[in-house]
Amino acid sequence: HLPGEPRDMTLVEALLRTAERAGAPLTIPGDVDGHCCGVPFSSKGYVDAQRETVNRTVASMWRWSGEGRLPVVVDTSPCTYGLRNCRAALTPENQRRFDGLVILDAVEYAAQLLPLLPIKRRQHRVVLHPVCSVVKMNLTPALELVARACAEEVVLPLDAGCCGFAGDRGWLLPELTASATAPEAREVLSCDAEGYYSSSRTCEIALTRATGRVYRSYLYLLEWATR
Repeated sequence: HLPGEPRDMTLVEALLRTAERAGAPLTIPGDVDGHCCGVPFSSKGYVDAQRETVNRTVASMWRWSGEGRLPVVVDTSPCTYGLRNCRAALTPENQRRFDGLVILDAVEYAAQLLPLLPIKRRQHRVVLHPVCSVVKMNLTPALELVARACAEEVVLPLDAGCCGFAGDRGWLLPELTASATAPEAREVLSCDAEGYYSSSRTCEIALTRATGRVYRSYLYLLEWATR
């Protein structure tokens, strides 16, 4: 929880409520705790730990999805990217399972839900921070689409880029994120917005530190607009 951030609901609650309103309810597996996308390990070069983690997760996703019959929605973009790009670390059996899975980032899932959702209110101006994984997955247009449905004006800073948090580097080296976010922060502070949104908690922490504005998941905006 960030200082100044509302304590209205969790990110998962925002996603579940929005999906329910669209008539496309989501189910959270009862044994999801303890599963991981592997990025915390792969980003540090811990190959064996990443391999073990993603094999366990993909095997479980195969089971959760009814052997690929249902898509798997991931609510944090770097995790989506890590899972979509883990095939080389999988056993042959899990590679076959992986090939039968549909892994959706919640950004694209939210964009797909838009035609099914009644937009009841909009914020005046919002600022977006497309995280690195969103850019790599070509999901910036989908993020903008969701934001434009919920706001009269959407600002995508020209200097938006990597926040430098890099998993846990931002905890250990706060000066790294301060330097990486400085140009974007100057631009953000020059405009007066109602909300500031992204799709990764650590990146939201970095931008909140840099700007003094509370960054939250875009899912909170979509939930608010359709409430």
